[in-house]
Amino acid sequence: MKNSAYLAVSIVALAVASNASAQSNSSTVSQSGTDGAVTVTQTAAGNTSDVDQSGDTSTTTVTQSGPDGFNDSVVDQSANNSSVSVSQEGFDLFDPALPTNTSDVAQAGDDQDVVSIQVGDANSSTVTQSGVQMEVVLTQGGLGNSSTVSQSDTDNQADIFQDGDNNSSIIVQSDEDGTIDLDQTGAGQSSTITQTNDNDQNAVVTQSNADNSSVVNQRASNSDAFVTQTGTMNTSLLVQGDISDNQEATIVQSGNGNSSDVRQGIDASGPLDDDNEAFVDQSGDDNIAFVRQDNERNFAGILQTGNGNEARVDAQGDGVSGGGNEDNSATIEQSGNDNFASVNQTGENNVYDVLQSGNGNSSTGDQSEEGLGGLVFVTQIGDGNSSSVIQVGAGAGTASNTATVTQSGSLGGSAISQDGSDNSATLDQLLGSAMADSTISQTGTLNVAGVSQGGTMDVSSVTQNGTGNNVIVSQNTP
Repeated sequence: MKNSAYLAVSIVALAVASNASAQSNSSTVSQSGTDGAVTVTQTAAGNTSDVDQSGDTSTTTVTQSGPDGFNDSVVDQSANNSSVSVSQEGFDLFDPALPTNTSDVAQAGDDQDVVSIQVGDANSSTVTQSGVQMEVVLTQGGLGNSSTVSQSDTDNQADIFQDGDNNSSIIVQSDEDGTIDLDQTGAGQSSTITQTNDNDQNAVVTQSNADNSSVVNQRASNSDAFVTQTGTMNTSLLVQGDISDNQEATIVQSGNGNSSDVRQGIDASGPLDDDNEAFVDQSGDDNIAFVRQDNERNFAGILQTGNGNEARVDAQGDGVSGGGNEDNSATIEQSGNDNFASVNQTGENNVYDVLQSGNGNSSTGDQSEEGLGGLVFVTQIGDGNSSSVIQVGAGAGTASNTATVTQSGSLGGSAISQDGSDNSATLDQLLGSAMADSTISQTGTLNVAGVSQGGTMDVSSVTQNGTGNNVIVSQNTP
């Protein structure tokens, strides 16, 4: 076993040292050999530490304290089964010629871990790990927070906690079996997570109050991401894909500026991109959610409760996957205010369900190309209602294109158009319907249409063209 150490100025700057000497703290340690251990403890102001270790089973512990320590720490480890622990306290709460807290850790080798805790002032932390089974636990306290973590190779974990003020975090994991847990609590939050390559990536992001924003980019199969944003300027973009399947994305946004964009599958020309799931839950204020999924057996669910609502599930099944673009399903549920919902599924055996409750309502649809076996359910309860469902394609079997639209009151309006065989359309405008209007147009064979209207300015127009058509129209004007 061989250890060598070089100390420039001091390994330990004691708390009892004079103020003048505390101002000049600095430590440089260079160690090579196995089972190396370095402990640097500096108290008071002016701290700086530079540790360089090469050799397996090495440990580095750096503690630089405050109040008003100018902390700065650089650790470079090139070894297996090694660990770094950095704790910096700081706080001069802004400027007097910067840093307080800054930490830079670089590790190369397998089975390495970093624990870094920084408490106050212009905090910043950079951790770079290359190797298998690396782990980072990073905690930052208040003011300028920022964090950059880069991990390459497999089975890596990053756990980041940022508490207050100008938070920002960038985490990159490349290769499979990566796990990220990021928790940001208050003020300027922003987060960018990138996980790439192969399989089994996992990311959890929790942001609380203030200027939230989150971008998660996973390009791996069998991956999942969970993003929770609570209040104010929320925004979230989640991208999973690059010819990947079996992905799951969940975004929960609670109040204020909400917006969300989820994309899964990405490469519509690829052989995969199947079996993806996306869930978006938005609660109040300026909601907008947009989901796009490629190829088949995908599911998208969007729940919006109040204020500016808009929801779209766009271009599901728009790729190439063996047997085609089929078996996609989408559910949109909107409750109050300026509702709008749009679903566009391309392919066969697709299902979508839209429930709108009150205020500006509108809903369109569109399941097209080989629209065989498509099911559509639209329920609009009150206020500005309007709905359009279009299903296109020649199919076979009793379940081929079916649309059911229910409007329960106010300004009504609705249009269903089906083109294919074995089609069925049911349109109910009832329960105190006011300005009701209805159009069903069917082209093909064995079509069936049913229209029920419950009063005030009822109008209905049904056009059928083909064989075996059947239509029932019931109007009840008080």
